[in-house]
Amino acid sequence: MTEEQTKRFKSWQARTIVTTMIGYALFYFVRKNFSFAMPGLAAEYGISNTSFGIILTIVGLVYGFSRFLNGLLADRMNARYHMSLGLLLCVLASFAFGFAPKMLGVEIGVAPHSLIIVFGVLLVLNNIFQGSGFPPCARLLSHWIPPQELATKMSVWNTSHSIGAGLLAILCGFIMGHMGTDLSSDEAAVAQMTRNYVVTNFKDDVKKSDIHIAKVTSVRVEEVDDRTVACVDYVYKDNYADGAAVQRAFVFDYDDYMAVKNIVAADADASVESVAEQTDLAPVQAKALMSIVALTTNAGAWQWCFWLPAIIALFGALGLFVFLRDTPKSVGLPELENTKTTVDDDTDPAEYKRFVREKVFRNKLIWILTFANFFVYVVRFSVLDWGPKFLTEARDMSYAYAGWTVAIFEIFGIIGMIVAGWATDKFFKGRAHRTCVFCMLGTAVFMTAFYLLPNDVHPLVLICVLAMAGFCIYGPQALIGIAAVNQATKKAAATASGLTGIFGYLSVFVSALGVGVLVDHFGWNYVFQGMIAIAVIGMLVFMLMWSAPADGYDHSEK
Repeated sequence: MTEEQTKRFKSWQARTIVTTMIGYALFYFVRKNFSFAMPGLAAEYGISNTSFGIILTIVGLVYGFSRFLNGLLADRMNARYHMSLGLLLCVLASFAFGFAPKMLGVEIGVAPHSLIIVFGVLLVLNNIFQGSGFPPCARLLSHWIPPQELATKMSVWNTSHSIGAGLLAILCGFIMGHMGTDLSSDEAAVAQMTRNYVVTNFKDDVKKSDIHIAKVTSVRVEEVDDRTVACVDYVYKDNYADGAAVQRAFVFDYDDYMAVKNIVAADADASVESVAEQTDLAPVQAKALMSIVALTTNAGAWQWCFWLPAIIALFGALGLFVFLRDTPKSVGLPELENTKTTVDDDTDPAEYKRFVREKVFRNKLIWILTFANFFVYVVRFSVLDWGPKFLTEARDMSYAYAGWTVAIFEIFGIIGMIVAGWATDKFFKGRAHRTCVFCMLGTAVFMTAFYLLPNDVHPLVLICVLAMAGFCIYGPQALIGIAAVNQATKKAAATASGLTGIFGYLSVFVSALGVGVLVDHFGWNYVFQGMIAIAVIGMLVFMLMWSAPADGYDHSEK
C-alpha cells in the first residue's frame, strides 16, 4: 500500500472495529435481558425453573443454528446491511415480548399456555435474528486485521459482548429494583404472587434453611382462612434423625407481608435474621417474604427489561447502517497482504464450496475447536443465564447487587479476553489454543473455590472469586473464534465461526435445561460440581491441538 492508502486503511480499520464493537454489544441488550426478567416472570406467572430451562434450551439451539446459517450467508453478503437489519428485527421482537401479556389480556396469576407459547415464539424469532450479529463481524475483522495481529485486536473487539452484557446487567438490576408498579396494597395480587413464589422458589429456600435436609420432595399450596400455607415434604440426610421423612407447613399471611415490607422500607440492608427476629417468623419465611416484597413492589419491572434496552438498540441499528462499510475493496482500498488463499470474490461457486469443505468441514482442527467450544459455553452460560437467579436465591443477594455481581463477572471477562489475546500473540506466536489450556485450568480452580466458600462468607469474597472465574473463561470464549477464523482463513471465516457457534449453543442442553432440572430437584450445589468437571474436560480437549499451527494461510509465497 502507498502511504496514503495505509493511512486510510488504518482509519477504516479503527472505524470498523469500533462500530462493530458497539453494534454487537447492543445485540446483547436485546438478547440477555430475558435472564434478568426471569425472577419477575416467575413471581407474576408462576413459571418454574424447569420451564425456564426448556425455553433457554430451545432458543439457544435456535441461535446456534441461526448463527451457522448466517455464517454461510455472511461470507458472501455485504456485512453493513446484514448486521444492521438483523439488529433492527431483534429490537422489534424485544418490544413485542414486553407487550405480550397486555396483547393477550393476561393478568397476574398462573400463566396460561397461550402466554407461554407467545413468549417462546418471540424468543425463537429474536434468536433467529440474533444469528446475524457475530458472523458479519467475523467476516469484517478477518478482512481488516492481519492474521498476526488478530488475537490481540480481536480480543479487544471481543470485549464488546461483555461490555454489552455488563451494561445490561447494571441497567436491568436497576430496573428490577426501582421500576414497575407497587402492588403491596393489592392483597389479592400479593397473595397470588406469594403462591407463585412458593411453588417456584420456596423449595430451595427450605433446603438452605437447614444443613441437615437432604432433599425437598414436594411443595404444595393450600388456602386456609384466607392465608397461603406452604406444605413442604422433605427428607433428612441419612446420618441425621435416621433419614426421617418430614412434613411441615409454613404460613404466609398479609399482615406478616406488610410487617416485612415496613422493615425493609425503613432499612433496605436489613438482614434475614434481623427481619425474622422483629417479626417472630422463621428465617426461611422471612427470607421468602423479603423476596416477595421486592417482587410485588416492582411488579411489571421485567417488561422494562425488554423495552428500555430495545430503545437503545434501535439507535444502534441506525448507527450500524450509517457508519459501517464492507471489505477494504468496497471503499477503494487493497486487501491485506500475506492473506493468500486459493479463492477470491470472483471464484466459481463450485470451487468456493470445495475450498470451504477443505478449510472448515474436513479440517480436524476446526472440529477440535468446535467441541471445545461446547464445554466453554456450558460454564459461561451457566453463570450468565442463571447468575441473577442463583445469586438472589442461593446467596440471598438483592436484585441490584446480583446485577452488579454479574456485571463485574463480565468486566473481569473483558480484562481476561484482552490479556489472553495479548499472551497469545506475545508468548504463543498466535497459537490461541495453547492459551486456552491455561485459561480452562484457571476456570476450574476458581469455580472450585467459589463452590467451597461457606454460605456466610462476605459478599465481596464471592464477587472476587466469581470475577476471577470470569477472567479465565472469557479468554477461551474469545480465542476459539480467533483460532477458527485464522484456521479457516478470511474467505471462510464466518462459516467456521458459525460451525463453532452451533456446538457452543448445543451447550444449552446442559447450561439451560440441565441446570433448570438440577436446581428444581437437587439444588445449586450440583450445578457447580458439574461446571468444575466440564471446565477440566474442556482443558483436555484443547490439549489435543497443542502442536497445531497458528493459521491455515498459504505461506509458500511471500
